[in-house]
Amino acid sequence: MKGIHNSGLYDEKFVRNPLTKPQQAKVRKSVFAIVGLGGTGGFILENLLRTGAEKLIVFDHDRFELSNFNRQSLATEDFLDLPKVHAALARAKAINKGIEITTHEEFGEDSDAIIREADIVLDGTDNVKSKLVLSRMARSYKIPYVFCSAQGSRGIVSVFTSYRFEKAFQLPKDEDALERYQSCQSIICPAASLAGTLASSQALSFLLKKPYAKAPEAIFFDIFRKDVFWRGKLG
Repeated sequence: MKGIHNSGLYDEKFVRNPLTKPQQAKVRKSVFAIVGLGGTGGFILENLLRTGAEKLIVFDHDRFELSNFNRQSLATEDFLDLPKVHAALARAKAINKGIEITTHEEFGEDSDAIIREADIVLDGTDNVKSKLVLSRMARSYKIPYVFCSAQGSRGIVSVFTSYRFEKAFQLPKDEDALERYQSCQSIICPAASLAGTLASSQALSFLLKKPYAKAPEAIFFDIFRKDVFWRGKLG
């Protein structure tokens, strides 16, 4: 009876999604991996939860600090100085108690056994080296990788299937040089939330066989431009 009751609650919560029953079932059973739960990652998580995703793997090594409050949806007084994965777990359970979410406080090259369990990977990291590691890991297991980046008022989102991340961003062959690439320091909340929303929507579009931005094509935006959105090609 408990399972029937939970299923009924699920149906009621997400009945207003403009999805067919098979599409909603696809969202519910798909395994989403989110690496990074900060500015973009927190909004990726929120969108997937609200769409009815019920199987999630999340990674983040960091804790919340006051400088996160301007843009990170999971940053609250209650979670100050606590691990971001704890906040993600609490938020997920507050929306859907039936959710299956596994949390990991470290992500690196030895995380491949965990990543390979996902049906799709979404990138909420803020540095090039982590993005490269994640993109390669996803490509090696033929898992779609949703690239997401935002800085200042701008952002880029694209879905990588076979196209090489290294080629798209013309990264140097000397990978030690990636350590010198600056992590995101300045960003306004609407840019972070928009990037996260676009990333989650592109992941859903891929899974539901809807049109999506397939690398090297990408969606670009700048919230302070007259024409906020445009499409272009990566390198």
